[in-house]
Amino acid sequence: MYSKNAILLVDDEEMVKQRLRDVINDDFEVLDASDGQEALDILAANINKVAVIVLDLIMPIMDGFQFMDEFRRHQEYDNIPVIVATANEDWHSEQKCLEAGVWDFVMKPYNPVLLQFRIRNAIDRSRMIMAERDAVTGLYTKYRFYRAVRTLLLEDTGETFAFVRFDIDRFKMINNFYGIKEGDKVLQSVASELRKIATVFARFAYGRIENDVFGVCLPFKEQNIELLVNALEINLRKVNKDYNIKVSCGVYVINDSTLDVSEIYDRALLAAKSCKGRFVQSIAYYNESMIEDMRHEQFIINEVNRAIEEEQFEVYLQPKINLMTDRSYGAEALVRWNHPEKGMISPGEFIPVYERNGIIGRLDQYMWRHACKLLRKWLDEGRNPNPISVNVSRVNIYNPQLIQIFKKLITEYQIPAELLNLELTESAFMEDQDLIMKTMSNLHQLGFKIMMDDFGSGYSSLNVLKDMEVDYLKVDMKFLQDQEFNGKGEKVLTSVIRMAKWLHLPSIVEGVETLEQVDFLKCIGCEYAQGYYYAKPMTVADYEAFVAGEEAMGVKCSTDENLAIVNELWNTRSNTSRLFDMLETPIAVYEYRHEKIELLRTNTRYESEILFDKRVSEHEHDRRVKAEREMLCEAFARIVRGDFCGPMEYELTDDIWYRVTVRVIGKRADTMIMMVTFYEISEYK
Repeated sequence: MYSKNAILLVDDEEMVKQRLRDVINDDFEVLDASDGQEALDILAANINKVAVIVLDLIMPIMDGFQFMDEFRRHQEYDNIPVIVATANEDWHSEQKCLEAGVWDFVMKPYNPVLLQFRIRNAIDRSRMIMAERDAVTGLYTKYRFYRAVRTLLLEDTGETFAFVRFDIDRFKMINNFYGIKEGDKVLQSVASELRKIATVFARFAYGRIENDVFGVCLPFKEQNIELLVNALEINLRKVNKDYNIKVSCGVYVINDSTLDVSEIYDRALLAAKSCKGRFVQSIAYYNESMIEDMRHEQFIINEVNRAIEEEQFEVYLQPKINLMTDRSYGAEALVRWNHPEKGMISPGEFIPVYERNGIIGRLDQYMWRHACKLLRKWLDEGRNPNPISVNVSRVNIYNPQLIQIFKKLITEYQIPAELLNLELTESAFMEDQDLIMKTMSNLHQLGFKIMMDDFGSGYSSLNVLKDMEVDYLKVDMKFLQDQEFNGKGEKVLTSVIRMAKWLHLPSIVEGVETLEQVDFLKCIGCEYAQGYYYAKPMTVADYEAFVAGEEAMGVKCSTDENLAIVNELWNTRSNTSRLFDMLETPIAVYEYRHEKIELLRTNTRYESEILFDKRVSEHEHDRRVKAEREMLCEAFARIVRGDFCGPMEYELTDDIWYRVTVRVIGKRADTMIMMVTFYEISEYK
């Protein structure tokens, strides 16, 4: 007979407790507490009696959330189910409860049949955990697996063993978005593969520790570990190739076989965390420095609920500058954590932790709401605000409620969707492209503008640009290694910007820090820039002062009066570009740099008359190219030196002559954009 037969009821309302006693008194002994602290005291004295805890959230002295924080610190309570009693459906509270380790929920007022069912279901699950075999996979449970590991280590074989702890990246998303049955299929696939691998080794222990976490103990060789992980990932891809499944594997080489197995597991867990969320790394080995990293990471995780509730996360804004006017056009919302005791915590410390642990989705939504509040404030003050862009993490891309969340936000705050731009990292576009395309289409229907962030930093694909409905392309200045303008990076960045022009995608380059970089971006036709040269990320008050200062200065024109023309020429569908092609005069646009010229654009008349006449031979074509380049190189060199360069006469063939003029339409330190115009003067010769 099951020895635990008491229900611990934690609620400060006597009427509610009496109603529960009436429902379950015949089957269980009822222990009751009026607050969390009293419940902890009762639990400590009755640990061998309490089968289930029914917990209210709102109580004096210590509420339900505080109770769960303390409850989780006691490993001996791991298998005592906690059922939260709530009077309303609040998904934020439910999510917080689940993260705290709550097993189930029941609505107030209690439905006797439903309550008894949930209590018995929780007890059955608790019994299953204490049993030797896992119900879903048939593998050893945590405790039975630990005993098997201890048995291996006690065998004096002289072998060194490794403890491998692994879990499945993004497994929660599979459960949440595809259903529990699909998640179970993935777990069962892992179990099946482990059984096959076990046949290869004479000594091999394995089990399911919890959720999607598995453990293996086997003789240590690096190739053994690699083969294990490769076999698991290959098998997982067979379940459903669309899930894009990867495992994160932590390894502890057991040099001290007297260690408790739970300590061995903890060290493997630390190693696993170091490779969680890293696409190219699946295996990490434990080292002593991980202990301090673990403590810091756990602090960051533990503080997130308090930080969100107390609004410790602050919105900083970094302006985006229109290179046509050198004035701001909107800003990116960036998060800063102002901790009351630790001070400012760098995003580089907490963002990766939240991404690895699935918390980033909550932080995203926090930032979206605060950006909407800010836009609403500016509108109420009679301002005409420019857009704010916010980041949308991968976790939220797969959130089936994403469209409804954004729709609710713009409805609640009554702001136009085009004022809230959405930034998605390039890597997000590389996964479930059908889902991404559908999501983006729905967001566009609501009026949102979408930016592809960090283009070129990961797995760039021209097909992605072709198929995805993005509105802006965001590129990092890191393309230019060491900020030099004489390498491949410059050519790549130039090509990306011009390709974006042809696709009618305005480009934003971030990380701009010098005037030379600004001049370079203007010269290649980039529309927007973001970086320390113009402004660092700043508080909302400083951003408002920044914008007010621009307004006080009035409209500021670009330092290059021809910049608008240069920009329009790269856009093959712009009115300027169409006019360029319609002109009856042959025109070519060249880039001149380090005494070398490169042809960038020509109009239709130039193509038919000057170089690409189909009637001429290849030899004649090459002669024309060489003659024109020699003439232009000399002219461009004179202009760079500051010498006068008037119209030149150019003999195309024996009976065809042109007067050639050169005009500078764009420039920076070492590069000039030249427009060359050809006027036929044959009849005057």
